[in-house]
Amino acid sequence: MNLENHSFQEEGILPLEGEWKFTPNKFTLSETQDTILVSIPDSPNWNSYNRREDGKKGFGIGSYHLTINLPKEKIPLALDFDVIFSDCEVFQDQTKIGSLGSVGNANESIDIKPQLIYLLPSDKNQIQITVFVKNRFYRSGGIRIPPSLGIQKSLKTSREKDILKESIVIGGLFFLGFYQLGMHYTRKKIIGSLYFFFFCLIMSFQILTTGQKTLFLFFESNPSELVYRIDFFTQYASVILGIHYIHSLTKEYLSKQIIYISSGILIIPTIITIFGSVYLISSLHLYVLCVIIPILTVAIYLIFRYIRDKRSGFIYLGLSILLLVGFASHDITISLLGRTKPLLLNYGMLLFVFFQSIFLSKHISGEIVSAELKFKNASQQLIHSEKLSSLGVMVASVAHEINSPLSAVIMTSDSIRDSISTFFKELPYYEPIPKDCYPILVSLIDFSLSQVELLSGKEYRLQKQEISQTLQNLRIDESERMADLLVSLGLKNIPDEWASVFSEKRSDSLLVLAEKVVKILQDTNTIQIAANRAIKIAQALKNFTHFDPKEEKRTIHLADSIQNVIAVLAGYFKQGIQITTNFQQISPISCYPDELNQVWANLIQNAIQSMNGKGELKIEIGQTQKDGIIYVFVSIQDSGPGIPKEILDKIFDPFFTTKPVGQGTGLGLYISKQVIEKHNGIIEINSKPKNTKFTIFLPYEE
Repeated sequence: MNLENHSFQEEGILPLEGEWKFTPNKFTLSETQDTILVSIPDSPNWNSYNRREDGKKGFGIGSYHLTINLPKEKIPLALDFDVIFSDCEVFQDQTKIGSLGSVGNANESIDIKPQLIYLLPSDKNQIQITVFVKNRFYRSGGIRIPPSLGIQKSLKTSREKDILKESIVIGGLFFLGFYQLGMHYTRKKIIGSLYFFFFCLIMSFQILTTGQKTLFLFFESNPSELVYRIDFFTQYASVILGIHYIHSLTKEYLSKQIIYISSGILIIPTIITIFGSVYLISSLHLYVLCVIIPILTVAIYLIFRYIRDKRSGFIYLGLSILLLVGFASHDITISLLGRTKPLLLNYGMLLFVFFQSIFLSKHISGEIVSAELKFKNASQQLIHSEKLSSLGVMVASVAHEINSPLSAVIMTSDSIRDSISTFFKELPYYEPIPKDCYPILVSLIDFSLSQVELLSGKEYRLQKQEISQTLQNLRIDESERMADLLVSLGLKNIPDEWASVFSEKRSDSLLVLAEKVVKILQDTNTIQIAANRAIKIAQALKNFTHFDPKEEKRTIHLADSIQNVIAVLAGYFKQGIQITTNFQQISPISCYPDELNQVWANLIQNAIQSMNGKGELKIEIGQTQKDGIIYVFVSIQDSGPGIPKEILDKIFDPFFTTKPVGQGTGLGLYISKQVIEKHNGIIEINSKPKNTKFTIFLPYEE
């Protein structure tokens, strides 16, 4: 090799590719009559020259010779034996300058650690490089990958760059792998993520064993046979895991039986890499590569279908896997052709890491948005479920509240029917009423219906006594009975213009008629009041149970919101609970009404239950200022026994409850706190015996 005019300053590293002199079956420092020319790396092995009687290909020894005309510039040079599969000793002008493993001791372990062998300074223009090679167990013997010649510094720099590149790829694979492992355990045991984790882990070891430079950052030496086994094992296992990972994304495109058969074929050589001899492993390698090619074709087909359907992240996911499969196919092909370079799988892995990182960043952001939407929907469903749970507790009270006015309607309607029936039956026996008496009749009816205050028993008796005396002074017969009629109609005194009418006998029919009409009209008024009461309860119940998962903020009066809840719970207040409200006049507030309704219901219901049906409940609405921020506050205070200090810090925890089983979900206060925080508000509690007070502060703007 003539390097007289070569500039190592411009090209610091030169692969020693081309023709070498080779002497098979012997160690010799000089050429012999058996010396021939071989081309490295075009001649993949020495098997055709080192024939063995036992038929085992690859075993043997040999000597490689290379004459180098040195460049004119005197610079420190070195040989870099990057990857060699055999023991060797290196000589410069018949002087040993380095070795890998041991060509003389078969029991010594093989040393495959990449190393630089420094050339000796020479005043000659030409040097002779001789390499003794001994192959122990690899089927392809001899130098298959040519060493490199270069400046010592350039070779070191190149090695450091390779280590950095491998470290980046390995680090990226570990990151992607453990991310997918986390996805597997947090996303309902996704099997594809588990496949991907093991694939990344296996490929990391593949790069460590094939590149080997990074491996020796952690180990000074390693058992060579184990490294070879890991190398072949990771090659086969990565194909099995990769095809399963791709199929997990594209299950609908291909039957899983085909995937199982494909991976099952590779299981046998994969097991052999663990238990078989290294010679057997290397002998089967080319045949296994022939099997891997169609499996990679299946993977390419699945990815093309994924890209064609434009599924999520198809550009980055598809491109990364196609590049990886493409470069892997390239390396397999050149291996089948007996060549050792250029190997591109590491570059494919680097691009795979890059594009998968982009894919995952988009996928993660999509997952976050999806998770937020799911969490929001789940929160809304939780609020609605708790609202329905609260409603179940209120059912008896609400049913009683609605049943009371309905009973009043039924009873009053029966009374009206009986009154009208009796009136028409007795009508023929009444004396005719003169036309001039009708204004008095109408006035008497209107006056009677306008009375809203009911007289007490004592007031009734005094009023009756006064009117009876007036009637006696007017010398009206049956003054006692007539006074009773007038007082029942609400009359407190007799106008002078009515005296002449009452003094006549026809006044009796007039009063009886007035009493009948007033009684019927009063009963209809009772029906109206009862019906309005039922409508109010139904409307309050409707407002309370209203749920709109897409509801946006609306402006409401907090007092109206709380009054709705009080109306629904009114049945409890009649059982012995005295309620007091103090609502200041405050402008409407922007909020989520349905969710706040649930907060008021939870707090008021808890207060009622804590008092066991007897006590005092105070509800207050007002405005205050905290830390320079204006808040509207709602306080709910009860006279119950209070909350024990030891559980005060737990009451807002989900599923924490002190109620008996079946009477509480333990979510009421937890949901209330979540709703208040959603409004950027604050919830505070002060509790002692007979005085427990919850105060909610909501940010407020005029």
